[in-house]
Amino acid sequence: MVEHVSSDPYHTTIDNRLAAAMRVAEQARAQGRDPSTAVEIPIATDMAERVENLLAIDGLATRIRSLEGSHSREEAALALVTDFVDGTVGDFDTPAAVIEGAVRTAVALLTEGVVAAPIEGIDRVEVVPSGDGTEFVNIYYAGPIRSAGGTAQALSVLVADYARTLLDIGPYRATTGEVERYVEEVGLYDREKGLQYSPSDTETRHIAQHLPIMLDGEPTEDAEVSGYRDLPRIDTNAARGGMCLVLAEGIALKARKIQRYTAQLSEVSWPWLDALTAETTGTDSAAVAASEPGATTTAGGPPRVDPSSKYLRDLIAGRPVIGHPSTPGGLRLRYGRSRNHGFATAGIHPATMHLTDDFLATGTQVKTERPGKAAGVVPVDTIEGPTVRLADGSVIRIDDAATAAELRTGVDRVIDLGEYLVNIGEFIENNQPLAPAGWATEWWVQVFADAGASIQALTDDPHISLSAPTPARALDWADTYDAPLHPAYTYLWHDITVAELELLVEVVTDGQLTDRPPLPPVFDTVGTALQLPRGEGVAGILERLLVEHHQGPEQITIPIWRPLVRSLGFDTTLEHTGSSISASARAYADGANAIQAVNELASFAIVERAPTRVGVRMGRPEKSERRQLDPAVHVLYPLDDRGGNQRDIVEAAAATEASIEAGVEIPVGTRACPNCSTHTYHLQCPDCGDRTAPVTACLSCGHPGRVDTGGQRVCPSCERRIDGVAPQAVTVGQDLRDALATVTERPTSFEILKGVRGLSSAAKTPEPLEKGILRAKHGVSVFKDGTVRYDMTDLPVTAVRPSELDMTAAGFQSLGYGHAIDGEPLQFDDQLVELRTQDIILSDGAAEYLMQTAAFVDDLLVRFYDMDPFYEVDARSDLIGELVFGMAPHTSAAVVGRIVGFTPAAVGYAHPFFHAAKRRNCDGDEDCVMLLMDGLLNFSRSYLPDRRGGSMDAPLVMSSRIDPTEIDDEAHNIDVMQQYPRSLYEATRRCASPETVIDVLALAGDAIEADTAVRFMHTHDTANIAAGPALSAYKTLGSMMDKTDAQLELARKLRAVDATDVAERVIEGHFLPDLIGNLRAFASQESRCIDCERKYRRMPLSGSCRECGGRVTLTVHQGSVRKYLEPAMHVAEAYGCRPYTTQRLEVLAATIDSVFENDHNRQSGIADFM
Repeated sequence: MVEHVSSDPYHTTIDNRLAAAMRVAEQARAQGRDPSTAVEIPIATDMAERVENLLAIDGLATRIRSLEGSHSREEAALALVTDFVDGTVGDFDTPAAVIEGAVRTAVALLTEGVVAAPIEGIDRVEVVPSGDGTEFVNIYYAGPIRSAGGTAQALSVLVADYARTLLDIGPYRATTGEVERYVEEVGLYDREKGLQYSPSDTETRHIAQHLPIMLDGEPTEDAEVSGYRDLPRIDTNAARGGMCLVLAEGIALKARKIQRYTAQLSEVSWPWLDALTAETTGTDSAAVAASEPGATTTAGGPPRVDPSSKYLRDLIAGRPVIGHPSTPGGLRLRYGRSRNHGFATAGIHPATMHLTDDFLATGTQVKTERPGKAAGVVPVDTIEGPTVRLADGSVIRIDDAATAAELRTGVDRVIDLGEYLVNIGEFIENNQPLAPAGWATEWWVQVFADAGASIQALTDDPHISLSAPTPARALDWADTYDAPLHPAYTYLWHDITVAELELLVEVVTDGQLTDRPPLPPVFDTVGTALQLPRGEGVAGILERLLVEHHQGPEQITIPIWRPLVRSLGFDTTLEHTGSSISASARAYADGANAIQAVNELASFAIVERAPTRVGVRMGRPEKSERRQLDPAVHVLYPLDDRGGNQRDIVEAAAATEASIEAGVEIPVGTRACPNCSTHTYHLQCPDCGDRTAPVTACLSCGHPGRVDTGGQRVCPSCERRIDGVAPQAVTVGQDLRDALATVTERPTSFEILKGVRGLSSAAKTPEPLEKGILRAKHGVSVFKDGTVRYDMTDLPVTAVRPSELDMTAAGFQSLGYGHAIDGEPLQFDDQLVELRTQDIILSDGAAEYLMQTAAFVDDLLVRFYDMDPFYEVDARSDLIGELVFGMAPHTSAAVVGRIVGFTPAAVGYAHPFFHAAKRRNCDGDEDCVMLLMDGLLNFSRSYLPDRRGGSMDAPLVMSSRIDPTEIDDEAHNIDVMQQYPRSLYEATRRCASPETVIDVLALAGDAIEADTAVRFMHTHDTANIAAGPALSAYKTLGSMMDKTDAQLELARKLRAVDATDVAERVIEGHFLPDLIGNLRAFASQESRCIDCERKYRRMPLSGSCRECGGRVTLTVHQGSVRKYLEPAMHVAEAYGCRPYTTQRLEVLAATIDSVFENDHNRQSGIADFM
């Protein structure tokens, strides 16, 4: 159950543990051994506090809270503009600073104070003279503005215009050159990086001509515009990614939404938006929409959603196609939500995961035809598994993962991939027409009940299964209640033609019934079976219908035959009693769909079994790995070029031991001791032990400096930034000896101790070596901000069984779980329990790494801070109940979570609201977890890189509680029902809009809006949330060619996949670009010294490094260029690719040969003269 933020026992438990950790961390920090004497991750209990902490604007949280009850977020952002202009919020000296504060606040509000876009995506705001005595506003955007989303991007411009109007600053008027520069630059950026929405030139020109705020930004791409260069008011000729994103994905894409808010402002008028939202703008948006999945067609047959091949673009070698667009044999759409499902995930049977050669595992990302672009794979074993043809001729459906793994090598053909479970909320979120639903048990039960059946009585009967009745009972129900045939015995009549149906009727007429026929062991022992002559095409028809059977040399044996023959109009003696097929049934869908015809033959109704197939291909593999810098390091301590390629601190210390006093000259932050005035880079004075402070005066002239409009301290005399950084003698050997003595360790306690080449932070403050020594000892590495992290693919789960988490019912009771999801007292390990919002489940790998981290933290507290240990973890069960930080890479706010279990899957399971609080869904992306005390002790802003994006993926603030009203709205569209209503299924058969069925659904957002607790119920269960392969084959296979061979071999085996098309796409989308790119890289490469790593644009004539005399070598070699040439040629020949593709490869091969072979001096063989 999800409740609003309150002081319930659950949140109180988390608050108490957090408070205890904060007390310990504050005590440790107060010792002065870290860059700050206080914990640098402030606690925020709500969105308002997160925004204030992120932007450091005093009083902002109070004002936001006062607006929350009566204003939407967008309205609150606009209302705050007047507060900034009036000076009641913030303290700003200039109009530019006022506008900048309002703009950053608007973006922070619309992103819940979680993402880094407000501080990283907006570089600055300037008020610029126009040249005619007036001024205008110029906003400099940066690349990280992408994470804000289109609405926040567009609203930031509207907020700036509103503030400009209130401050009586003139509008921006673009020159003709600037307008055309915008047009060219947006198109250039779209070609280089790609845009979610690509505005036409007409749209871009219209926006640029009318926008009252100048959109500017820093260059983000190497590509430059070819026309309209060197414009006076634009600083660069390169593409400005931030600006392009705001114009295209913000204003152009969200014009209709922004129009609603301009209508509320009397001071701002943007009538030019009308042209963007009208149908006659001259845009190509209609063409774009037509290429997207969602359009529907009937063509004389039943309504269908049109196929879309967009997901097949940019196919990567080694990552297989699981099904081509809407192709028979592909994954069959089934609506529902399992307990480990929803929020951009795809429910697939574990048997299907095995029979796709283990390429799909729990957490593997798939690119999908519909309803969204991507999804994370989750195992659901209560849907139907795949149907296969074995090498012995048996055609069976496999609904058991163990059986699938056992039979995998004997599968000759995967005829059908099984069902594909999709949460109805995905169609709502993506605003896609509802694709026709598959005929499933949960729909049939409601139809059966409406026909007069007593479902409760049947459910209570232990001898009856509503989901898997016997053939006799299913047929009896259809006859007695005049209800459609049960889905278990409804075959895929829509996949065969009327002519094939008639052929099957003829064949059954010639069939015979046989008692106890000999069948392979995969079939259960049967009494009577139907044997048919194996005529031409009969086996293929039965396969497409998904009728289980055995194909012998001369005959076909069908063990479960009664539903088939009854559907064809025969009785159980094989006498045909059905009517003839009418002309209208023959003409239905031009005869390609036999559903109407079979309904005329059968004495009961037959519903289309699987009208929608969903095309899928593999995206990224699942992830459960350490987050490390590249290369991995143990401590943020600079060595320059000492320590070899490994940056080994012990080696660097030994190399400089003879000159310890001089040390190694490295740029580091200068600090001064207030007691003895010693200048040093250490946080504590090496002479007297007092805490040092950063030098804020100019190191050249001693001037105290002043703070400029950008917030930087500058020296007016030297006209340079004051950052306190200067080359100093870093005494590696002495520092290492002192650190080892402090933590009472020896160099033998670790294998290697790795530092960094240089520090990238503004203050360039080295991390205490003691921390690195203890990290190396415990086998953990450091990230850019001083923390230890572990990455896991995000997956949702709303209900769990203690047993599947390596937990017990007693263990869950100790965590505050008292009842199962059905309201019964929690007593047994296999009872289903509704998960709380901030509880998370670690992968086995994460648990092991966090145990190492806990040991490091305890050692740090004892040996470095001289305090008691905090965790004292001896087994992973000791991690249960401990708190962690969860963070997404594009954000700057950590979310507090609690560990409640472990999973062998290479993923991180958590409540969907926990992922949503990180501004994530579960479409295959990964986030990190950090042990709480590690973050509190070791994170410091002083370590963050001083570059664009440096504060992204850093916990600048923590959310200690999740408020469902403040998370991303996508999580509100998750359904929380135990059963979808019949009207929903029927609406899907009309391809209705999702808006038309919202009223019959129970969504999470409904309870949130009503201010009531959310009960996360589900329509489907699954036996184990970690079922299926432990790892994707993409991760277990060796070379890229091994992966590509497996990818293409799987394509041959899957009925729903065109292997030749896959081969073509791999060659043209992966091999050819790589070959061409590598050849270009060879031609433009630098050379490198293998000793000191000095790089040269051109190889020195001497062949030796001018710095150290070492050998200089190329950075790109012939082997890298030729790597994919031979495999690509082999694939093109083996899979019958088009002559055009083969010829492109041959031309490229000749080009590569001309680069590496001398035509006038090459070895010849006798074959050259034959």
